[in-house]
Amino acid sequence: MTHPATALPFILPLMRHRMFISLGLALWAACPVFATTAIHLDIDTTVGLTKSLWIYEGSNTQLYFAGGIDLTIAGQTRLVYCVELNRNINVPGDYNTSMDFSDTAALQRVGWLMKNDWPSSPTFGYTGVDLQEHGAAFQLAIWDILTDNGNGFGTGTVSQSTDPNNPTDANVLTYAAAYELLSAGQTSAYGIIYHNTDSNGITVQTLMGPTPDSGPSAPEPATVLMIVAGLALIGLSRLRRRARTH
Repeated sequence: MTHPATALPFILPLMRHRMFISLGLALWAACPVFATTAIHLDIDTTVGLTKSLWIYEGSNTQLYFAGGIDLTIAGQTRLVYCVELNRNINVPGDYNTSMDFSDTAALQRVGWLMKNDWPSSPTFGYTGVDLQEHGAAFQLAIWDILTDNGNGFGTGTVSQSTDPNNPTDANVLTYAAAYELLSAGQTSAYGIIYHNTDSNGITVQTLMGPTPDSGPSAPEPATVLMIVAGLALIGLSRLRRRARTH
């Protein structure tokens, strides 16, 4: 049996090692939402339809806008979409936001869509009315996935208009159904969530957009996680070296 005085130099590094891991896990768990940042929002009429789309959401409703929203943060503009059907946001307008990951199955399904079927991607080459209709359809698909688990537009909270005088645009319905079919069973952590509040601290519409290739000076969530993970590995390596020297 090792004498207690002899074992102490080995016990302390082990305790520090466990404390460091616990701290790393705690930091990791605390990372989901990051520092509040000022943003400016405005609709992007090139990738959506304004006051020309009707849907049924408990009643037949003419949507003010369905499509992409330009989010400007630290001088950089990103295209994002709404993820909540029944929460409004005034555009143009200035808000505060905290960035987060797509951390639910439904959001990760939307993340897969954003990664693979982004309407304004040069890959598809949509322009003019085609791009506007696809942008509106992309928004409808997102709402239906997050509200009704992507059950189509014949039933549920998000469905096609039942007003014969104001039917839902047939092209938009077709494209939206195609987006849901493509994303069924798919998942990807791709995408950033923006939790927005107004100047009074009141929560407004939550938005989601692709993971940006470059970001503002405020760290992106992925960057922070990489830093935390890197610090944990560095600390673990140093503690191991210290333990071997005793």
